Amino acid sequence: MRKTQNNYLNMAIAVLQLFTNYKNVWANIKLVASHRDKVNQTVEEIKAASIKQTENNPVGHTASKEQTRDVLESTLYQVALCVRTYAGVTENEVLLEKTNFSRSGLHALRENDLFSIANMMASICMEYLNDLAEYEIDIKMVDNLKNLANQLQTLYAQRDTIVDERMEATTHIEQLLKQLRKQLKTLDDLVEAYIKDDTFVATYFNSRRIHDIKGRHAKKEDDENKENDDKKENDDKTI
Repeated sequence: MRKTQNNYLNMAIAVLQLFTNYKNVWANIKLVASHRDKVNQTVEEIKAASIKQTENNPVGHTASKEQTRDVLESTLYQVALCVRTYAGVTENEVLLEKTNFSRSGLHALRENDLFSIANMMASICMEYLNDLAEYEIDIKMVDNLKNLANQLQTLYAQRDTIVDERMEATTHIEQLLKQLRKQLKTLDDLVEAYIKDDTFVATYFNSRRIHDIKGRHAKKEDDENKENDDKKENDDKTI
């Protein structure tokens, strides 16, 4: 959650705590009690969505994905060099053409193209496995290549799920906060109309104003943070 979102949530929590502290003032007023319960439910839903948002932070997962991809690219290029050497010695032009790629070229590939080349190289190694033995290509290296490709495919799939769930939670939080603002405005009217305890009313509206006083500066900062968060999530999904 962004700073202004947390500020607003904390304000709502403070308001609910006030209701808890002065329960005798409002408990018998059905309209107030009913709407206070709606506010409380929305606050709990926001807390749950915030936990989901935090749990689906892609930062650590992205680092693991990038590390695994780097190992796969290095392994794939090493295998290709060995096969290319064999192809050159045996004048196998087909194999020379298939292994004619660079390390930087692998790094620039989209994920599906990288997986295709990894699978192609694994198939070539299996086809020429006996001949490639003296070029330091064995079944363990082929299995390692396959395992790395499978691990990376799994990480990419998990990345998509994590980013999607985080974006879903982020959108849900924004919707819940809009709902909370409407509920609190209604609660403002109910408190002013039906509660006669001056201390409670004064404390209630003081709690409600805490967020609004800092609103302009915080909103600017919040908009900047939102733009950065959206960019990070979109960047991660396109890597």
